[in-house]
Amino acid sequence: MDIQLSFDSSTSLAPAGFVTAMDYAASQLDALITDPVTVSIEVSWNNAVFGEGGANMTAFSYAGVVAALKAHASTPAGIEAAANLPAVDPTGTGYLKLTDAQAEALGLMTGSAGPGQDGFVIFGSAGALLDFSTTGTSVPSNQYDFVGVAEHELTHALGRIDANSGAPQFIMDLYKYAAPGTLQTNGTNLTYISIDGGATALDTLSTISDLSDWAGSAGNDAFTAYANQGVLNTISSADTALMSALGFNVLCFAAGTRIATPEGEAAVESLAIGDEVLSLFKGRQRVKWIGVSHYDGRFLTGNHLMLPVCINAGALGDGVPERALWVSPGHGILAGDGLVPAWRLVNGVSVTQAQSVERVSYYHIELAAHDVVFAQNCPAESYLDIGERRKFHNAAGFEALYPGEQAAPVACMARLEDGFGLRDAQAAVNARAGIAPVAELAGALRGALEVAGPEVVAGWALCPACPEVPVELLVFAGAEVVARVLANGYRADVRAAGLGSGCCGFAVAIPAGVRGAVSVRRALDGAEVGFVGEVARVA
Repeated sequence: MDIQLSFDSSTSLAPAGFVTAMDYAASQLDALITDPVTVSIEVSWNNAVFGEGGANMTAFSYAGVVAALKAHASTPAGIEAAANLPAVDPTGTGYLKLTDAQAEALGLMTGSAGPGQDGFVIFGSAGALLDFSTTGTSVPSNQYDFVGVAEHELTHALGRIDANSGAPQFIMDLYKYAAPGTLQTNGTNLTYISIDGGATALDTLSTISDLSDWAGSAGNDAFTAYANQGVLNTISSADTALMSALGFNVLCFAAGTRIATPEGEAAVESLAIGDEVLSLFKGRQRVKWIGVSHYDGRFLTGNHLMLPVCINAGALGDGVPERALWVSPGHGILAGDGLVPAWRLVNGVSVTQAQSVERVSYYHIELAAHDVVFAQNCPAESYLDIGERRKFHNAAGFEALYPGEQAAPVACMARLEDGFGLRDAQAAVNARAGIAPVAELAGALRGALEVAGPEVVAGWALCPACPEVPVELLVFAGAEVVARVLANGYRADVRAAGLGSGCCGFAVAIPAGVRGAVSVRRALDGAEVGFVGEVARVA
């Protein structure tokens, strides 16, 4: 989906960060909803309100909408919802009202009403403090996550609308239940959304304020009636299931990704073993195998090492990629002087990561030799087996084709998972996105020197005042500096302890022939990283 925001003159009064946060929220929904439609939404600022959203509506026959929902559904939630639509028209009028976005997605309308005319959203502070951050993992305790508020109102403009009380008028009303098999038409009573005829609930609807929003029991969710302070209010799996039921195809990642071949681009799912693709180092190479993995989104919630990453068009260079590219977080992307795991390029602007998904499918092409292929014109690595083939759901197929094969993997180039090379690659992507570098601070230093020789120095270090800015360290043998290292390697244990993203590990070899007691100090001010064992010496 392409949500085009039209900011009216009132938005000049909005606080700094408002436009960037709005663009970010729209881009998240663009990535989540895969229908190839363009929706134009007018954005206004009015301090008398907190958030409002609405849309241009058109009436279509009940029978026509039901037929379109059934024909269009492609996700598990969408298919189930369409299969459980009321057999008898409950509207009393024979018609349902659809937003322009829904009508376009379902093929009932071609083209939008015009710039800013498909829908509208209005925001203001209403006396509250708003956090406009698009990169943070936390929100100040007295502020509201504005991106969540924006996603809330934008989805109203897309079609998350019901009749509140009374007979069904909108698609959402067809999933409001009072009990199994009984649609709810009195919005003041307890109502829940169900896509299986009322048997199970996605969640309960609010009985106050906007009755098309979740009740407070949904927790920190972008679709709840009232946002919560001090937390990220994100899109949940219940939210994506609801959007699927409302007529949108919600993200099945990677399928549809275009891979460069000698004959032109081809969808990755259409490739077969023996087909030729174009690679960076060896030119034409034949596909040896294609690994495929499918995951239900409920098992990935909160897992940054499994949730898909989106590299937006032009994030790495002009036309690189040509279109938004979705990949698994560990997929190596050619950036700087090596292959960088996609999740380490996430900056919240040009490279983002889904916070939740309904389902995800990953494809990984294996060639006779490890190489770099071109996906949406973005250089990305082919599959290199380092003992993880069993993670693919079709791994047994490889064994059947190549019984007993145990070839040693040979990487075509270095993988940048820490160090100065990773920092430089990240800085280049961020600069292209207009993100200014953040200087390291000389605040309190936390960390541990866990290995201090004789061959390697390793541990972790961060400054709690700026935990996402890597600490540059000097390694001493006695009074002599023998190595310089950047603490930006991933440490799952540090992340689990709540210390930022956990990207603060370091490891560096000690040069041969040096002598003295080993210590590690911050280059900025000489603050020492504490050693967890006895001080080591190198002879």
